Amino acid sequence: MNKQLHLTTHLNNRHYFLDWLRVIAFAVLIFYHIGMLYSENWGFHFKSTYTSQYVEYFMLMFAPWRMLLIWFISGVALRFMLDKVRGVKSNFFFILNRSIFILLPLLVGLWLIVPFQLYAEMSQQSVINISYWQFYSAFLDINNEMFANYQSGVWPHVDVNHLWYLRSLWQFMLIVFLFSLFVKLPIFQPLLKLVKISLPLLASLLVIAMLLTNNYLKGDAIRETNGFIFLLIGYLLAKYAYFWASLNHYFCLLCVSFALLCIYIVMAYQNVFDLPSYVFTTLYNIQRVLGVLTMLALAQHFLNFKTSYLKTLNSWVFPFYLLHQSVLIILCFVLQPLRLGYFIEPLLVVIGTWCVCAVITLVVTRIDILGPFIGIKAKNSYSKPFKLLGYTVSLVLVCPLALKLVF
Repeated sequence: MNKQLHLTTHLNNRHYFLDWLRVIAFAVLIFYHIGMLYSENWGFHFKSTYTSQYVEYFMLMFAPWRMLLIWFISGVALRFMLDKVRGVKSNFFFILNRSIFILLPLLVGLWLIVPFQLYAEMSQQSVINISYWQFYSAFLDINNEMFANYQSGVWPHVDVNHLWYLRSLWQFMLIVFLFSLFVKLPIFQPLLKLVKISLPLLASLLVIAMLLTNNYLKGDAIRETNGFIFLLIGYLLAKYAYFWASLNHYFCLLCVSFALLCIYIVMAYQNVFDLPSYVFTTLYNIQRVLGVLTMLALAQHFLNFKTSYLKTLNSWVFPFYLLHQSVLIILCFVLQPLRLGYFIEPLLVVIGTWCVCAVITLVVTRIDILGPFIGIKAKNSYSKPFKLLGYTVSLVLVCPLALKLVF
């Protein structure tokens, strides 16, 4: 290992490559969900009439690692935020501010954005044949029998759908916050500085963790546990100079290994190989871990620079994530009767999704007080009484949701 791995770097500076990677990761997520409309074999809330298995081959390059990367970046961001918090008062306001910042948009999503997806789903399944406003009036009644066969989420039939990330992010934040208080105790500081773990060993441990969750957990518990593992790893490694230097040291090996595993996964999906299921599962999980590490290495290598619009792009990630799935499903729902064909319909869905999300975001950013409802921080300075009113109203709104998510 060269001397670069032992250099002490100032990791308190902002990692611009992680800002870029965050934007790219969520952009990939949006394209991935558009692809779900057209995948032939993968379940989704709504399906186009123009489905194809070929779409799945392309999506397989992103499917294993896309959310794990987002969780890792979330962990890094959480580390940088928590390291700035000092004292009881600061800790209290950190939890208060982050809870409002995450849960208020989630609440808006649950009651105003996600219902569009359920309407399109139930319409396609011929369960309903009514206008959206008639549907929404029924939706507001959580005991309505119309939804008896649909998934119970935070409240009966009020499910998070694609917003499960926000729900889990808030829950995981509370756990990591408590963990951060624990490790800040003087007794643990020397121990943390002594720990050094090589990248191959780290990757091996993560693969083992993925395999254990896959074998011993079921359903959403697998997704949630893996997400927490990568968020916690991101938190722990955020300021670990040895890790970031290791990514550069193993850059070529990571890229080649990841590319070969991508080819294998796609070919195995097409039944080119006749291998035992445990071999496929193991290689699939290796690809998941290497996917995250490779994307971090690529971003660190090529994207560690700042531009005038990077901050704006990052501020738009939250509202685009909040809006995109309902927008793309409704666009496909509206365009489907027109029978536009295999090329025109997906093209219009792609363009329309980005444009509608951009327009809504631009409109909301012009009305500063509405920004927090879609995850955009208010820009103006307000008087203390007005801030107090805002916090009070926000807490009244999100407390029932917070209680539901905790208990």
